[in-house]
Order: sequence, then structure tokens, then C-alpha cells
Amino acid sequence: MGIRGRDYMKRPSDDDSERASMPDAKLEEFFSTFFQKHPRFALYFGIAVATLVLAAIVLAKFFGTSS
Repeated sequence: MGIRGRDYMKRPSDDDSERASMPDAKLEEFFSTFFQKHPRFALYFGIAVATLVLAAIVLAKFFGTSS
């Protein structure tokens, strides 16, 4: 059997596109599963971020120097 008869020589060169999208597919599957298990996570996360921003604004006003 010559070098031209080998399997890897016959494969199309677009195999790299499948390998590049593999981590994206795994990440998408992870988030899909995560949000199915915890459907209100985004709501709670948004409330927590808004609370932290408001607390930072209040602390900045309270401890800020008045010129």
C-alpha cells in the first residue's frame, strides 16, 4: 500500500472547522443545561449586581469629599 492509499490522505481538509467549533458546542451545552437546572439564576444575578451598584453609589456619596 502506497502513501496515496492511506486514510488520512483521503480525508477532506475541513476537519479543522469541526474541531474549532467543538469547545463552542460544549460551552453552549453547559449553559443550556445550567439554565435548565437553575432557571432564575439570571434574575438573581441581575438583582445582586444592581444591589452592588446602588451600594457603591451610596458609599461614594457618603464617604466622598464635598468641595
